[in-house]
Amino acid sequence: MMDRRTCLAALGALVALPMGLASPAHAGDGALYKDVFDPNSSFVRIVAPGQTFGSIDGKSLDALTNGVSGYVNVMPGAIPVVFSDGSLDVEVAPSKHYTVVKMEGQEPQVFEDALELSPAKADVSVVNLTTQGDVNLYVPLAKAVAIKAVPAADVRSIALKAPLTLDFDLRSGEDALASVAAVELKRKAGVTIVLNQTGAGYDAFAVANSYER
Repeated sequence: MMDRRTCLAALGALVALPMGLASPAHAGDGALYKDVFDPNSSFVRIVAPGQTFGSIDGKSLDALTNGVSGYVNVMPGAIPVVFSDGSLDVEVAPSKHYTVVKMEGQEPQVFEDALELSPAKADVSVVNLTTQGDVNLYVPLAKAVAIKAVPAADVRSIALKAPLTLDFDLRSGEDALASVAAVELKRKAGVTIVLNQTGAGYDAFAVANSYER
């Protein structure tokens, strides 16, 4: 089992990225998708719990995990994203990742994801689907905050050294709103942690990022 010192060392390697914005594409990023995806193409996904239908650039999204789709490979330009109760066009730049968040009763919002896609790290994203602002992603083992102050209805990402398996708390100040246990962090991969608001309070789940054409 990883001790606290080892975990702290791993968390010390976190690369904090600007709020909600992607870092410039790294020279090695294209190599991760060579022979699979066009290096100038981009990726769009939706996070829309409760939606009965979704499509990205004409591709129907049948395999949603708690309302989270895989990243769909698209070419730059205006990409149609359709939900059961509305639609929008997403302006896609080359070599980017985007998340389209659709909360119940609200207009969809588009976020450019700050993913590193590093061969030595795992990307961890938090999607805050609540009205609670300043949510922290906290690692109990290390007694440290990995991602600070995720606003309400927003998305933040960071890269952690991998491989690791960690528990996470979603916190407001010192109060734990929800937790996810034994989240597996893999190299050259990512995981998304979604915080939901329920009648009884809050719940959260983690889902591995996936890609599809």
